[in-house]
Amino acid sequence: MKNLFKKAAVWAAGIFVFLILLAGAAVFTLYRSGDGLSTDWDTLKSNIRLQLFRRNIISVLTPDEVTRLYQGKCYRKCHGESAMITVVLPSAGWFQLVERMRVKENVDITGSEAEAIIRHLDEKYPKTKSRFSYEVRKQVHNSVWRNDMGQGDIYCDVIYVSREYLISIGAEHLIDEYDVAHHHVYLINFTVHEGEIALSDLDKIVELRTPLGVVPTTPPWRLRFQTADKHHYEGIVRFDKANPAVAKPEATWLELDIKGIGGSATRTYRWDRELKYPDEVKQSIAVSTEAPK
Repeated sequence: MKNLFKKAAVWAAGIFVFLILLAGAAVFTLYRSGDGLSTDWDTLKSNIRLQLFRRNIISVLTPDEVTRLYQGKCYRKCHGESAMITVVLPSAGWFQLVERMRVKENVDITGSEAEAIIRHLDEKYPKTKSRFSYEVRKQVHNSVWRNDMGQGDIYCDVIYVSREYLISIGAEHLIDEYDVAHHHVYLINFTVHEGEIALSDLDKIVELRTPLGVVPTTPPWRLRFQTADKHHYEGIVRFDKANPAVAKPEATWLELDIKGIGGSATRTYRWDRELKYPDEVKQSIAVSTEAPK
C-alpha cells in the first residue's frame, strides 16, 4: 500500500511539472518567439517559478519575478501607473488595497502572492516605514479596518486611526498632527472603478454614534489625497473625545455613519471601544511612554 501511494505521488508530481512546462511552452511559442532564445528561456523559467511560488513549493522570488507577478495581477488588469503614483498611502494602506482586491473583489491572488505584491508596493512607492513585521501590521489593520462592497459602484474603506495603528505603520508623527489624544480619528477612502467620484463635505454627511447618543465631527475634515483620474479620494474626520456620548464608560461601541454616498442608504461601520492589538505594539507603546528613571 505504501508503495502504491508513493508511486501515485510521483506520478502526480510528474503530471504537475509536465503541465507547468506545457504552459511555459505555450508562452514560449505564442508570445515570445520573436525575442530570441535566451529571452524566451528566461520567460519560461520565470513563469514556472511563479507557478511554484503560487503553490508554496518555493518561498522566494527574484525582484524581477515579483515585478512580473505584480504587473500580471494588478498593474495590467486593474490599475495603471498613473493611479499608483498619485495615491498617497502608508505601508498598511497597500495591504488594505491588495487585501480588498483579493478578498472582496475576488481577484485571483494567493496569500503569498499578496504579501509579495504588498512588499513590492512598499518598496516602489515608499511613504512610511514600519519597524513591525507584516504579520503584526496585518493584525493591527484587521482590528481597525472596516469596509463595504459598495453602493452605486462606490466602495468605502474606513480605518479607525488609533495611536496603535499609527505606530504600527511607522507614522508616529501623525499622532500629534491628528491630535489622537483628544479625538477619535477616522480615515475614510472612497473608490469608484468607472466614472468619477465627486468630493463631499464629510463634516455634513458623517457622524459618530454610541449607546449614549450622536457625536458630530470636529470641523474641518481634511482631504488626504485625490487621484488625478478622480477614481479615489481619502479624507480624515475627527470627533471630540470629551463629548459625553463617547467619554463615559457606557459607550462600549462606536458606529460611524456615512450618508448619501453612492445611494440613499446610510453606510455604518462599527468598532468595539476596546480593540485588540498584538503584544509587540502594546509593548512598544509601554516602553515609549515609560517615564525616564
